[in-house]
Amino acid sequence: MGGLCTRCRPQVPKDENTLVKHHGSFLRPKKTISAAFSYGATSNHETETMLEPLEPQLTTVRSTIDINAATEEDFMTVPNISRVVAHNIIDYRRQIGGFRRIEDLVLVNGIGAGKLEKIRKELHVSKSCNNLAQYSVVENITPPSYVNINTAAADIISTVSGLTDEISDKIVQYRVSNGEYHHINDLVEPAHIIDITTLLRVKSKLRINESGFHSRQASNVSSRLRNGSTSNFQGFGPECVPSTRARVATPPMMMDGRSIVRIATWNLQHCSSEKTRNPGVREVVCMTILENGVKIVGVQELADDKALNEIVNELNNPTLPNIQRFKSTSTWKCCVLPTAEGKLFQGTEYSGFLWDESVVNYNSSALVKKSVGGKEFARQPMLGFFKVGEVDLVLVNLHMEDDATDVLMRFGENVEDLPEILDAVDHHIDEEKRVVVIVDDFNMEPDETEFKAMRGKSYRPVIPCNVPTNISRKNMKGSRCRDNIWLNQSAAALYTSEWKVVRNGLTNPWIPDGWSWGGVVSDHCPVWVQLFVDHNLRDKSSILDTDGLTLKVDGLQNEN
Repeated sequence: MGGLCTRCRPQVPKDENTLVKHHGSFLRPKKTISAAFSYGATSNHETETMLEPLEPQLTTVRSTIDINAATEEDFMTVPNISRVVAHNIIDYRRQIGGFRRIEDLVLVNGIGAGKLEKIRKELHVSKSCNNLAQYSVVENITPPSYVNINTAAADIISTVSGLTDEISDKIVQYRVSNGEYHHINDLVEPAHIIDITTLLRVKSKLRINESGFHSRQASNVSSRLRNGSTSNFQGFGPECVPSTRARVATPPMMMDGRSIVRIATWNLQHCSSEKTRNPGVREVVCMTILENGVKIVGVQELADDKALNEIVNELNNPTLPNIQRFKSTSTWKCCVLPTAEGKLFQGTEYSGFLWDESVVNYNSSALVKKSVGGKEFARQPMLGFFKVGEVDLVLVNLHMEDDATDVLMRFGENVEDLPEILDAVDHHIDEEKRVVVIVDDFNMEPDETEFKAMRGKSYRPVIPCNVPTNISRKNMKGSRCRDNIWLNQSAAALYTSEWKVVRNGLTNPWIPDGWSWGGVVSDHCPVWVQLFVDHNLRDKSSILDTDGLTLKVDGLQNEN
């Protein structure tokens, strides 16, 4: 497997000139030897004078490897570490300037979480990465070579580990056809020569000029991210990866010559102010709203009452490139009530609304805290009163759970409260404002028997039970209908028969996904419904029977 480095795995000196025999036994230094001890720093005088008798049978002392100092040969003495993996560790260590903790090894190609747990006891990390400079002298590590992709020939570019001859030829061909590269990220977008993974691996070895600085500072991704939110990511990480989205046309606000509005519900899953400071989260949320032409959003699972502020600021004063290119002229506002809606994993949970003020007039909001009989709700529905076009609209924002046996549901916040909640909502709504839309996350399919009370009050779900609304990186198509929008009879009269479960564009390279990147913003998909807002509700003949309503979604027909 290779020789041992005595600095990382110290052994008893085997040079007989430094040992003294006494009655058949060996003598050894008294000085205690640590894993980081270097015999090169010990003088011969010290070795010869600090001696004590050894037993005839020598025992081997097992020591750990300093991952900031070890050579390839040192790493290869660890079980399950091949020469290829050892080389990858050294290469990654040079790129990041040294490991700060053992867990950083998970990001090395060839080492996963499982392997790390098996070899962790063999390793340790030096207290300071600054010691790498002196270690490089001992290891004879040559400084990394940089290749200028604006001047180097293809055979020189191919010397960079990870760039094949074919890739190197494409880099040169693109340069000849389109001029010099302005940023290393250009290799991914717009050149489409390498993927994100390869970019992260080779970025530290490439330059676009002799100084090493990018020439397009005003538009490079790193500076954009820092302008939008300081210190979201530091050093080697996802900030060097551009976020790209397919360009879509702005949806019209008219249908068949009549004004319309799109209303959405979205559980943003433990959404705190810290989460929305992530530029990937802001981009996904803002672009999803803009691309789908949504004008009102009911948001669930907010962790604090300031969580939506970053989203509103990004919509009104965009700092991220994709949002800037959209060139929205709308003015957005939000409302998050300071009173908790319920208990979110032993923390306070809030609900809120986002709306486009250029289209929607916000009147007020309130929490329904108690039932008509005085029972206090553990999860309190949030009412939002809006006027859109000619319609006075009441949105009921409700987040409930279906598992009353769960330890997190010890306050009884489950769907069994629905009949009393609906009665309390009716009590708070004036007769003239009966266009009611319930935006919810019930964690249940809409055909469950628990929703009998909803149907008894003429509410009908928009999303069929066979359409999933959840999402994850492992299952992008989803498996359960967890979120829905319910319309009362008056709202059904304004229903355009169009709805959508948004599933595209919910991932971003700047959002963590376990030990990797490119995660989803939430495990819930946003859902929207489209209503006419120029309708005269006194025309009773136009009220629709939604029991057999045919729903149209992107050209497809779905029977509800």
